[in-house]
Formats: sequence, structure tokens, C-alpha cells
Amino acid sequence: MVELKKSDADLNSTKWQVLLYLKKLKEKGIIRKGKIEVIEKKKQDKKIHYVELTQEYEEELDKLLLDIEKFLSSEKPPIAERSSKCKKCAYYEYCNI
Repeated sequence: MVELKKSDADLNSTKWQVLLYLKKLKEKGIIRKGKIEVIEKKKQDKKIHYVELTQEYEEELDKLLLDIEKFLSSEKPPIAERSSKCKKCAYYEYCNI
């Protein structure tokens, strides 16, 4: 499973994205390892990061998915917490309507 990115700005989020894909594949009986390839515009070479779904990651994903389900079923959204990361976030405009 390969995920291509233009930038390594938020590799941690990308890692969890790939881990979720690997978990979904595993649920269908397909066991794979993941790879994140970062291809930056002005650089010739690409960075490669390998990702493997371990038992610990799978347990953490289960917790995160439960948190997401609770969030989606709640009547009110939580109060937005401002962070220095916010302006770079893809969801910035949704939090700051």
C-alpha cells in the first residue's frame, strides 16, 4: 500500500491514515505493509517512510475510531482549541466559520 504526498509537513497524520488503510485491508483478509513516498517539487530524490500495522497501532486505531463515533453522535461539537498547527490544517475553515 503506497501513499504519495507532495510534502512531509504532517507525516504523523499521514502515518495514521496509512495505518487505517492497512487495518481495513486486514479486515478483508489482506495483510500488507505500507509505504509513504514524499515527492517534493524542488528536490530530485524522494523520501520513503515504511509503516507496519502492529497490535499496538491497531489497538490505538480502535480507540481513535470509538472517539470519532462518540464525536459524530454528540449533539454539540467540542469547543475548538486554537493551535499553531491550525492555519496549516486542511480543516481550518470548518473550525473557523
